Amino acid sequence: MVDHGSVAGARSEQTVQTRQRLLRAAEELFAEHGIAGVSNRQVSEAAGQGNNFAVGYHFGSKLDLVRALLTQHQEAIDVIRSRMVDQLGYIAEFRHWVNCLVRPQFEYIDRLGSDSYFARFCAQASVEPTTLQLVYDTAAASRPMLTTLDGMYRTLPTLPAAAIEVRNTMTRHAIVHTLADFEGALAAEAVGQTDWSSYSDGVTDALVGLWLAPAT
Repeated sequence: MVDHGSVAGARSEQTVQTRQRLLRAAEELFAEHGIAGVSNRQVSEAAGQGNNFAVGYHFGSKLDLVRALLTQHQEAIDVIRSRMVDQLGYIAEFRHWVNCLVRPQFEYIDRLGSDSYFARFCAQASVEPTTLQLVYDTAAASRPMLTTLDGMYRTLPTLPAAAIEVRNTMTRHAIVHTLADFEGALAAEAVGQTDWSSYSDGVTDALVGLWLAPAT
């Protein structure tokens, strides 16, 4: 007799593996060529799929594929950020919250290792309007991220709205592109003696200075 449960389980596992191959291939291609420069067909081919419509079958549109990538990584980063937020005391200061914003992402990139393309993919996603909105939406759906941002704004000295808007933009660029540079250095084995923790501390120092500078 055919064990239908075993067959279904094997198909389910195969589906998971195929999705992961597609995600991995897409992330690398997006990181190297930009989101707009890569077609679903190219992703399918790079993932070793004979079916050129594999992306559409497993994810839907290219934007759905980008969303799946962002969500998968955000969930892993949320675990780290939740741990850090939970360790903060009642009298947490502004720097502590900035550290909760920055450090989880560096720790995560280090865990992924030298074959990661995640940060460079995020840098590409952040320069295209349609995918930038997905980046914002993914962050907005993260409770640990919202808690961190709330803590930052709550402990931040009063600033004009225009200054906050500018510094938000500068913060995003600083984190996204420094992470991409760090990841690229890891891939090229060019980090040297400076580890992810030192990189993270340096970015945190810079952002604290950025945010606490007087507005003119």
